[in-house]
Amino acid sequence: MKKKWMRSLWIVFVVLTLMISFTGCQQSKTTTAVSGVETKSGATTYPVTVTDDLGNAVTIEKEPQKIVSLSPSSTEILFAIDQGDKVVGRTDYDDYPQEALAVTSIGDFNAPNIEKIMTLSPDLVLASDFISDDVRKQLEATGAKVVVFSPTSIDGIMNNIIMTGEVTNANDQATTVVKKMIADRQVIIDKVKTATTQKSVFVDVGDFFSAGPGSMMDSMLTDINAKNIAADAATPWPQLSTEQIITSNPDVYISLYSTPDQIKATPGFDKITAIKNDDIIYYKFLDPESNQIQRPGPRIVEGLALLAEDVYPEMFSK
Repeated sequence: MKKKWMRSLWIVFVVLTLMISFTGCQQSKTTTAVSGVETKSGATTYPVTVTDDLGNAVTIEKEPQKIVSLSPSSTEILFAIDQGDKVVGRTDYDDYPQEALAVTSIGDFNAPNIEKIMTLSPDLVLASDFISDDVRKQLEATGAKVVVFSPTSIDGIMNNIIMTGEVTNANDQATTVVKKMIADRQVIIDKVKTATTQKSVFVDVGDFFSAGPGSMMDSMLTDINAKNIAADAATPWPQLSTEQIITSNPDVYISLYSTPDQIKATPGFDKITAIKNDDIIYYKFLDPESNQIQRPGPRIVEGLALLAEDVYPEMFSK
């Protein structure tokens, strides 16, 4: 009973980790439209007001000097745009880049140690939508500005990077990172769109919960010219029945939780093309490859490339 409960709790954790969405606007010195993403250049003029992914207008009075990151992706963004020296706090899960491990940990991203954060006296906190209203209010009461990111696509991630550059006065660095992401992503898109046959894919987050419309993974499957069998679901994280999966007969089975042996042992799955051809892609949760395809930061295009190569290996073989 305890084992079953722990399994359910872990799957909920995996699903929640994947639940991320974005909206935003910017106010800065110079703007340039690049591939649907508004980039910026030059120095930020303070005070600057941004609207985060939760729709909150946040005014930053001056360039932040002490930043606490409450998500691994925000930490990666800050280091990627050369603001790592301002990061004074991170979560237990922030393991990239290597330099981030030297930063003080403030605990879990959904239940951070508020007292510890307060001792770090941050003037800016970057968080995911795991942050509760109560935690947010406590942090804002200390005078810290809280910006929440929650993208559902690679465009959303790139907008988050641009916004991080704006609030930290690193517009040029953020634009450089985003322009490279745009270029690298386009190479992948151009390559997979030449596939002679579009492959169908089932993403198993755990217990047959999947990535439906409005999820990051669904957006990435569209980028790599793959057909998501859960694309018509009513929610971003639907749970499909085994009968639905068997009937959909995916060409590729992507698992973020169950092992290939566990998948193969599911009654009736031996009829599925992906199982018969052993086209099961297993990304063990929190492993480096899993982080690349799931973490909404500057390495997401590397994750996209990994996904494309795993779904269409014949197109990338040397």
